[in-house]
Amino acid sequence: MTLQDRFRSHSPKSIYLDFQHQKELISLIRSHGWIPNSDSILAIEKPGEGNMNFVVRVKTSSRSLIIKQSRPWVEKYPQIAAPSERIFVEAAFYKALGEDSFYNDYCPAIIGIDTSNYLFAMEDLGQAADCCFLYREDSVLSEPDIEYLTDFVSHLHNHAIGDRHTFPDNSALIKLNHTHIFHYPFLENNGFNLDSIQSGLEEIAIRYKRDDALKERLKKLGDVYLQSGNTLIHGDYYPGSWLKTNTGIKIIDPEFSHFGNAEFDLGVMLAHLKMARLNDVAKKVWDRYIIPAEFSTPLLVSFCGVEIMRRIIGLAQLPLSLSLEEKAKLLSQAAQWIQHPEHQEIF
Repeated sequence: MTLQDRFRSHSPKSIYLDFQHQKELISLIRSHGWIPNSDSILAIEKPGEGNMNFVVRVKTSSRSLIIKQSRPWVEKYPQIAAPSERIFVEAAFYKALGEDSFYNDYCPAIIGIDTSNYLFAMEDLGQAADCCFLYREDSVLSEPDIEYLTDFVSHLHNHAIGDRHTFPDNSALIKLNHTHIFHYPFLENNGFNLDSIQSGLEEIAIRYKRDDALKERLKKLGDVYLQSGNTLIHGDYYPGSWLKTNTGIKIIDPEFSHFGNAEFDLGVMLAHLKMARLNDVAKKVWDRYIIPAEFSTPLLVSFCGVEIMRRIIGLAQLPLSLSLEEKAKLLSQAAQWIQHPEHQEIF
């Protein structure tokens, strides 16, 4: 029995959507009033590759909407269990930002939520693609887009958004993320053959997997990540969460959102710009970003290093165009940023 089958048998009250049972899908959507009964269905399609959740676009004669459902597993890696409640965190994040007019153009609007089936409907942003094209060689990010993306995270970290006491508990997903950021990539025998990604990568990675001092520092950083903070963060602020649409970039997929460290959000952003060879863009982001109170630059540097390492030698791989030599250099730099952040320059 697969993980999905086991959860289905234990959760008979929840309806798991799929593309093979379209009548049931449409019936459920209509029951919530998200599309009128008089509307004819023009198309049911997959809007893109989702990592965490099942996502479907429904086009009708009067509107188009996106339906998103979280199941007790990771959609891209169904062998990994994950808390279904993450969908409520994502909805709460959008709702919190909706209370500040600054974010009017940044995020999709929520149409409705079905708590019993762990799904919600949101506006369709149209034909779009994430910004993972940035990992390709010679990619560019325009000045307006640099400012737009920086201003979003800067505003998020410097203004009180949401209520940490009423925001949904996301500790289960944060603990899962913690494992795949600070622990799993550095296990010597984790069952993931890095040579299947790029020949020679396993040999480069093994030195870091056997570095006890590095692992001790990672443990401390992981403990900081798990601690509750006063700042609402996106939690996965990288090109895969930046959706390029006909009306500009939109910020999506905040299921890892929680009240934590501003340094983590910015560190992730800068790490991905580094891996995309956009060092000049990373510097512009840092120069434009408004540093919030009690911000720790060494912690930012460390989190940046961790994100680079876990993306290169961990399970959450990216479509990087980096050579093996470039990855080796980045890993060496990142290890130094993690272990000795107070003495490092990342720009």
